[in-house]
Amino acid sequence: MGLLSSVFNPRTIRGIAKGAGRNILATIAEERENSETYLTTLAAAKEDVNNEGKIIGDNYNKALRVMESTGNNAFNNFMFEQMTISQIAGLSDLAPTTKDQQLKQLKFQFEALDEDKKAAYETGNYSEIAKKNYDTKIDDLKISKGLVNNNRMGENTLESLITKNVRAKGKEEEDKIISQAIIPELDTPTVAEGEGIYGSIGETAFEDSRLKLMIDQDYIDGTLEELVRNRLLLEGKMMTPNEEIQTLVNQEYNKQVNSAKQIFMSQGDDLIINTKQQINTDKDIDDLLG
Repeated sequence: MGLLSSVFNPRTIRGIAKGAGRNILATIAEERENSETYLTTLAAAKEDVNNEGKIIGDNYNKALRVMESTGNNAFNNFMFEQMTISQIAGLSDLAPTTKDQQLKQLKFQFEALDEDKKAAYETGNYSEIAKKNYDTKIDDLKISKGLVNNNRMGENTLESLITKNVRAKGKEEEDKIISQAIIPELDTPTVAEGEGIYGSIGETAFEDSRLKLMIDQDYIDGTLEELVRNRLLLEGKMMTPNEEIQTLVNQEYNKQVNSAKQIFMSQGDDLIINTKQQINTDKDIDDLLG
């Protein structure tokens, strides 16, 4: 009776109750602290995903705009295979002449393909593949940063029952933070087949090519006029009026520019820079242009 009486003594019971109460409060406080720490980490992860996701989204959007602008699906599939998204996106940041030059190199490679290989690229869908890759990349980013739902509701234990309300509130905050992640949408205007820049790729680069600049210089410094006058001299037309000579000079200039452009547009590199033929004199240019 002595033992039982001491156990069921009101003072003892109150002591047990107080101890249990302190343990419950401590458990709740610990869970609240863990939840706050977790939500702080999750908020930081959200910011990382927002910042890095924007960079990824901008890259994909810029790359898709570059490809769409050509209006040639087969060429775009080829480009998408040959270059990374970052490389294609980088083209949009280049000066127009440099961008055109880079696209010309790629166009030359594409045009040089056998017809069956070229035709194989007509059935691909670079845009859909790029969008799927983008979604996967964003999902991987969220996982790597920890911006995913964490099952913190716990199991059916006494401790989980005690902290249920704290964790339920934390779960609401978790869902709210995750939903606040801002992921850029891929929104690229569609250019109809045949209505893009594909046919004119290389023209901008030609205007600033060394070949074109050399012909311009010959026009400015009178080399082309001298060429025309020598030709007239050989033909016995020494008394040709100056106005007619100027017309012939302009015609010669246009002829050389058109010939140079045809050569330039059909080559994979700047002809003057990469040709094995040495270009030192006007005759070398005439020989090169045919």
